[in-house]
Amino acid sequence: MTEPARHTVRSSGVSLSVLTLGDPANPPLVFVHGIRDVAASLLTIAEPFADRWYVVLPELRGHGDSDNSNYYAIWQFIYDLHRVIEALELDTPIVFGHSLGGQIAAHHAAMFTEEVRALMIVEGLGPPDRPQDVDADARLLAQRQQLVSTMEMSEHARPLPSLEFAAQRLRINNPRLSEERAHWLADHSTAVAADGNRYWKFDQRVMQIWLSTDPTLNRQRWRQVQCATLIVTADLAHEYWVAQIPGGDGWDGRFTEGDLAERLRSFRNAAHVRIANAGHMVHFDAPEMLVDAIERFLQRVTGPSRARRS
Repeated sequence: MTEPARHTVRSSGVSLSVLTLGDPANPPLVFVHGIRDVAASLLTIAEPFADRWYVVLPELRGHGDSDNSNYYAIWQFIYDLHRVIEALELDTPIVFGHSLGGQIAAHHAAMFTEEVRALMIVEGLGPPDRPQDVDADARLLAQRQQLVSTMEMSEHARPLPSLEFAAQRLRINNPRLSEERAHWLADHSTAVAADGNRYWKFDQRVMQIWLSTDPTLNRQRWRQVQCATLIVTADLAHEYWVAQIPGGDGWDGRFTEGDLAERLRSFRNAAHVRIANAGHMVHFDAPEMLVDAIERFLQRVTGPSRARRS
């Protein structure tokens, strides 16, 4: 795998780490990772485009080699993306966002319309609706519990005993991940801190971001996105949602057809691609299929001359 160049961008009190591949003279293609992930995990799907695009992979504040913050809100992440585009003088990039990165990219595309040529949202529509989400009292109680638990989080979780342990955890959470890939990701997703212990390269407190997000506002922003948009969903994403969010009442973590269709209709100009045999971490489970979906979308919005070389 090609070693990326590394840059630093200052944004609202923190230094952001940014990886790049390819020639800066080429059109820019920005890849934004999700929560509790690192930019390096997207290199597998980003590198195939580096021969014809200037590939830019910013690391969210509180992740990877970017600085931690005292507090995390959606508006900070949106502004950070704007600052990366501004600081690197990227001319109307096409922006890819996975999971939280997709939410950030969609908000940014709506608010900074002139900065984005096209948008790709991969597993970034948020979790499927649960029965208790429509119950105002149950939702208020859940928000109270979320407030207390996230605001009391420490910067680090428990130390990791070894790289091998970290790789094993990745494979437990992502059962379709190969052993070789898991070890590579563990090496790039962990670091030894000043206390001599190894930790994941993210600040646990980034979970505070969910205190400043609102599904109603998300859908309003989607309706304000003007550029062509690719929406990618994974058929096995329910495995992730069931593990991450207490459901209750038989909730299985799957989108109903009506729920997913309503979200897709929120976008003015969107194409939808389903990827089979892949979970929420699509770039782990089906990188080749995801690269193909990206390539087809790029051909649609730019013409075949900018497609990935065979």
